[in-house]
Parts: sequence; structure tokens; C-alpha cells
Amino acid sequence: MHMPECPYCRESVEGNDLFCRSCGASLKLPEYDRAFCPHCGARVSARQEFCHECHWSLVKPPAEEPPSVPPPAPAKASAWKNPWVWGLLGGAGLLIVLLPWLFLFQSTPPQVPVSPSPKVAAPRGVPAAPVPVPAPAAPPAPEKGVPPLSATMANTAVLKDQLSELLNQLREAQLKKDISLYSQSFSPTFPDFDQRRQRTLAVWDAYDYSGLDFELTEVNLLDADQAQAAVTWKLEIRQKATQTGKSETQSYNVRFSNDGGKWRISNLERKPG
Repeated sequence: MHMPECPYCRESVEGNDLFCRSCGASLKLPEYDRAFCPHCGARVSARQEFCHECHWSLVKPPAEEPPSVPPPAPAKASAWKNPWVWGLLGGAGLLIVLLPWLFLFQSTPPQVPVSPSPKVAAPRGVPAAPVPVPAPAAPPAPEKGVPPLSATMANTAVLKDQLSELLNQLREAQLKKDISLYSQSFSPTFPDFDQRRQRTLAVWDAYDYSGLDFELTEVNLLDADQAQAAVTWKLEIRQKATQTGKSETQSYNVRFSNDGGKWRISNLERKPG
């Protein structure tokens, strides 16, 4: 049986491979995908966002638009051309002429006597003490640097949704055996990612997934760009050679980093057991 070959280096490839394992060329549409990574020179697909070899970003930044110039403000009309101004000036002059006559004919209003409040006589020799008025209690000031409990819970819920979206992307990449989508789930700073990528391809060659789910717990935001959580994967796999299936549970302490507004896995450590 004739094995398919890479159109660039003529090495044998598998029928479901997306990239040549010898030269890294894209096998999806080879006659149209002749792009190269500007950082490491590897062949990449024109639709990739990151290089599958060095994880360099292949998305061009949008061109900056020139700042818009606001239209000139219309010149304000002179206030002296408004007829209302002349009317107000005429009314003010008339009021000045009539003001002395108003003072001449104004009568003094009768004053209403105010009854004094009764005073309680203090015992002889003891001065009267003023009645104390309790001051209103001031609300306790919040501690500096500690956000309200409701705000903390809301931030944790939002972070958990964002990390779950990333793990769903990683789950989809595993089920579809898509190495490009798999690579986009990890940060460019992930240690020894090349070795991890090769091990993942070897597992995909030997096994098929019949079930893959995860549980995300202990979510904690360390700072604006760092977070950590506990992730437990439940796998249902079947060996291709023997068609024997087995179930497995794997638990990890996972570290995440915010790269350009998107969370990615920057490190992970498998829990014992």
C-alpha cells in the first residue's frame, strides 16, 4: 500500500496529519499554503494564528486610523443683537426709578411675641448641666486594599468562566487531534513545549478518545496577569492496536497567564495518585 508523501520533502506522512513531521510543512492545502514563520522560518498555514514550532504570533496588527479632526465650532452670535437683552436692561432701569417710592410706602410688619421656653430650676448650689446630645455613629471604614466580598465573588466567577473556555478549547483539540488548536492553548513561555508536543502526537497515534471531561476547582487570581487552579481530567481511551479501552483520571495544579487579553496555560504539575 502506497503511503502518502509530503509535497515539499517527499517524506511519508499519515493520512490524518496536519503538518509534516519531517519538515513541518502544512498538509491541509499544500498548493495554497506556502507561508513561512517570520521568526523561525518553519512552513505554516496562512490561516494559523501562532507558529506550531516557535509559537510566534502570525496575526498582523490592525493599521492605525488617523485621528479624526473635530469640525470647527460655530461662532457665537453677539449678545447685544438679542432683543431680550435690551428688554432686560429697560426693566432694570424702571425698577431703579420706582425703588425709592417702594421704601416710602412700605409699612413695618407687626412683631409676634415669642413665649420663652420654661426653664427647670436646678437645686440651690448645683449649676444646671446641659443635656448631652448623642452624635450619630459613623459607619466603619472599609479596610484598605480589601475589596468587598460581593466584588471578590464576582471576579472569581468571571475568571472561572474564562478558564473553562480555555479548557474546552484544549478538550476540543484533543478529541479532534488538532495540533494547531492544541498549541494555541499553551503560553509561548511554557517550559519544554516541543517535547510535550511530540509526546501528545505519539499518544494520538496510539490511542483514540471515546470520552474526555474536566473539572475546574480552587480557582485563584494571583494578579492581573497570573492565575492558578486545580484541574481534574476524566479520560475514556481505546488503544488502536488491540481495541482495548480503559478509564483514567489525571489531576493537575495548573498555572495560567494572560497573553494579550487571552488566558493560556503557562505551567502545570501533575498531582500524585
